[in-house]
Amino acid sequence: MALRSASSANSTSSSRRGLHSHVCRDLYTERILWPRMALFALLVGIAVLTVLCVRRCRRHRHPRTGQSSDVRKGDSSVNSSLPQHETAPPSTHTPMDKWMACAIGAGIVWTCLILLGFQSYDYAVSGNSMLLAPARPRVVFSFTTISEGVTKIQPTLDALINQDGEGFDTIYIVVPRVYRKTPIEIPSWLVRDMEKDLKRSDFHGATFAVGVSAYHEKVYLIVIDTDFGPASKVLGTLLVEQDPETIIVYGDDDRVYPSQLCDRALHYTAKYPNEAIAVLGGWIAAEDSMYCGRSLEVGVNRVSFVGGAGGVAVKRRFFGIGEATMPAFEIANFSKACFLGDDYYLSHLLSNNGVSRRLVFDSCWNLDSMGTSYPHGGLSWAKSAHPGGANVEHYQQCIREFGVDQDLSRDGEFGALFMYVFR
Repeated sequence: MALRSASSANSTSSSRRGLHSHVCRDLYTERILWPRMALFALLVGIAVLTVLCVRRCRRHRHPRTGQSSDVRKGDSSVNSSLPQHETAPPSTHTPMDKWMACAIGAGIVWTCLILLGFQSYDYAVSGNSMLLAPARPRVVFSFTTISEGVTKIQPTLDALINQDGEGFDTIYIVVPRVYRKTPIEIPSWLVRDMEKDLKRSDFHGATFAVGVSAYHEKVYLIVIDTDFGPASKVLGTLLVEQDPETIIVYGDDDRVYPSQLCDRALHYTAKYPNEAIAVLGGWIAAEDSMYCGRSLEVGVNRVSFVGGAGGVAVKRRFFGIGEATMPAFEIANFSKACFLGDDYYLSHLLSNNGVSRRLVFDSCWNLDSMGTSYPHGGLSWAKSAHPGGANVEHYQQCIREFGVDQDLSRDGEFGALFMYVFR
């Protein structure tokens, strides 16, 4: 099914104005590079001081006699009569000193190369340089909503429609036809006539209806016949988008995302073309036959799972192409824990397909830059006896269902060891 993605000349001119309206900054230097370099420098300094102290202690315990270098066994009596101050001093440059100097010099050179090779500011290209840039891939945003939120998502939609630059080609609203055995009533400002405005279709047996919304020409409504839970935010769009290189940014219906989200998603997916990009994530690790998660906003590059609340950028091919996509829809047959634990479930799908999950740290795209369209609550605020909250409780149950070897603890940047140390 082909969907319209071309933009008009007016939107193109306004997009170029938007590109220069704000300069976004990659915070990798402050959040990752500098702390790690500081730690590296500290460890090197401690190692150097330790070696020097050990060498000094050894010299005090075994002082040199000051004998000259031409002493021979046969003329010891002659040498013993020579004054001590006339003997040649020993060499102060040992192989160990030279080795340490080379190590320190290499560390300084390595640090300078890292600093010189990193560009913290990401200025937008303009003029003739834009003609040399690769073709802009198709980029869409997708979220799911239910009866509680379908009438309250206008602030979320407005923020996604009014993006800097060309913005998203399409914004998908994924709605289950029936939620908890009750049909969802979709307001007329979203779609006037579901029978006429939405076209019935299917994807390898998964049936749905899709059509443009009355709210805006970029907004499309996908009504799925089977409810896949919160993971519908991605699964619904997989039914429609089939280009492997299409970028899908998925998020929540109660978030008001920053106007730079589309541009930043394009920037980071071009920089890391084979990784899922997010601003919120954490680890899942097994401990004493139990499981826990650690939510993070900053600190590492790669994590076990990524959180959809902050927005996650993936490519269509990350979930398989054609019929190879269908295993993702088996969530409808899993337990309630997996059904509601979409962050872990979707990360598990990515892990099975060999896709790393990367956290980025950006001055424009971060949790602090986001607002809320309505008080949602959700699983994060649900009551739970588990010390990690309802989210972690559901992750644990889902991991037990998949198996201990599926806890994703090895997928993080430092693996399970980091989780054990900093939990």
